[in-house]
Amino acid sequence: MCGIAGYIGPMQAESVLLVALERLKYRGYDSAGMAILDSHEILIRKSEGRLRQLEEQLSMRPVLGHCGIAHTRWATHGAPTTINAHPHTCARGNIAVVHNGIIENHEVLRSRLQAAGAIFQSQTDTEVIPNLLAQVYTGDPLAAIQAIISELQGSFAFAAVFEDHPDHIFVARQGSPLLVGRGEGQMLLASDIPALLPHAHEYLQLEDGQLAVLTRGQVRICSFSGAVIEPAFKTIEMNVESVSKGDYDSFMAKEIAEQPEVLQRILESRLRGDTLTDPDLGIDLRGINHVVFLAAGTSWHAALLGKRFLESLARIHVEVDISSEYRYRNPVASGGTLVVAISQSGETADTLASLRLAKSKFIPVVSLVNVMDSTIARESDGVMPLLAGPEIGVASTKAYTAQVFALYAFALHLARVKGRIDGEQMRRHLDGMRPIPELVAHSLALAEDRVLAAAELFTPANATVFLGRGGEFPTALEGALKLKEISYVHAMGYAGGEFKHGPIALVTPSLPVVCICPRDAMYEKMISNIEEVRARQGRIIAVGDADDDTLAGIADICFPVLRSEDELLQPLLSILPLQRYAYHVARGRNCDVDQPRNLAKSVTVE
Repeated sequence: MCGIAGYIGPMQAESVLLVALERLKYRGYDSAGMAILDSHEILIRKSEGRLRQLEEQLSMRPVLGHCGIAHTRWATHGAPTTINAHPHTCARGNIAVVHNGIIENHEVLRSRLQAAGAIFQSQTDTEVIPNLLAQVYTGDPLAAIQAIISELQGSFAFAAVFEDHPDHIFVARQGSPLLVGRGEGQMLLASDIPALLPHAHEYLQLEDGQLAVLTRGQVRICSFSGAVIEPAFKTIEMNVESVSKGDYDSFMAKEIAEQPEVLQRILESRLRGDTLTDPDLGIDLRGINHVVFLAAGTSWHAALLGKRFLESLARIHVEVDISSEYRYRNPVASGGTLVVAISQSGETADTLASLRLAKSKFIPVVSLVNVMDSTIARESDGVMPLLAGPEIGVASTKAYTAQVFALYAFALHLARVKGRIDGEQMRRHLDGMRPIPELVAHSLALAEDRVLAAAELFTPANATVFLGRGGEFPTALEGALKLKEISYVHAMGYAGGEFKHGPIALVTPSLPVVCICPRDAMYEKMISNIEEVRARQGRIIAVGDADDDTLAGIADICFPVLRSEDELLQPLLSILPLQRYAYHVARGRNCDVDQPRNLAKSVTVE
């Protein structure tokens, strides 16, 4: 979940690494630091808090040098303090390390090293690495890393610099993502592609069990055992504009606004006239009669809608599992099962572990990811690209709607393969998909004034309940997650039918209750829920059809959205004002919408 960066080349490393950390801070922002090599020593600068505090320190105490490593931290072991910030060094200060992951046996290693005389400064697991290296180092950094690597248990990617090798960066990966970038006479290192821009024009993904040595303009790669591996670089297709805010005040605002464009891109990739193109999954789906979705967080909410789509259209039995739970039980594996792993980053640790568990049981795995070169994508039998473009804001918005839309297309494809729908039914469903990007754009604009008014009214509220039924139950869960993630309001989503089974006790005249109530098969049931809240003087925010005067008449405020021709797709529209509502409430409470406290974008540790 932390972010690693490295640079060696003709430019001052400090300035390059600061830009890289700025593009990695969505992975963690509890503290930041860097180690720069000059011709005589390793110079360390680090600070607790946001990146700007490190920038202020560097402006007062700049470091010069053309080779260095850097880190932005999401705290796992030890509080987010300066002393726990990376880089960490050995006692002599001649070896510095930055690390992403968790060294699970660090306490055992720490005790052994302390018994041998090592002095520790921090509470982190990372600090065992430079101390282990110092214990065995005799002048060959690569040999030292190879000597200690088998002692490290857990998931890790780390970069090290050695004082007596000023033009080298040494790297190891086991379980946590790490990329090497190459530019003109310069090499870079990063946890994600945006941090390689604009200096690198091509990159490679280090694999588990690999070491790398970076020097100016070149990289040598080998396995942990020393077997030489030929580097295979790919062109970076991302540009700087795609990872900048542009004219928006935040990445979240930009990414919400990009949703019509993203959904149109998915349409164009999957539709050819009146034909839904087949995804190249490399799997014969005709024998599939059971689908298991594996996901976490927002992706889990999308999977709940995926279940609804598949059961309705393809008439297939579907389970939705939380990845962190699936991996720790012994799931029943049977013939005809397909696992679909959903992850925006493609690096979610629990989803990756669950994928590997499924594959160990010889279950075919298809992944839905936004990063095609991610670990989950590379380990899947087939991949469905999300096509959402870089999502930098920690709270997912455009990736969620892209996942839902892509899952609907997948359900249609599976329904056709299974012979569950005919040509006329397929055309009707495709006709329902085509207007969605435009409906999304208009719905965002249509609801904005009401959303602003509701945010002004309810920003002081410290709790909010979200209610939905059928396909809008996942919308309630996702709306609640967005609000709690970025505004720190205690928010809970419930199925409307469960409201009387306990949660209704929460209703008071000061409690906002968000009721998602489009004119669908559950409309009358949701109206009954709203009346129950009104009877107890709860404050009602409704989400529903723009022309529904009845709903507007019984709600304190109603967020209007347009109507989808296909009821299954209505949740794509219902979630939009809830994204904007969370955004405005967070701004009203002076919260950082892009970097909410305690969170990181990509959960790469357990």
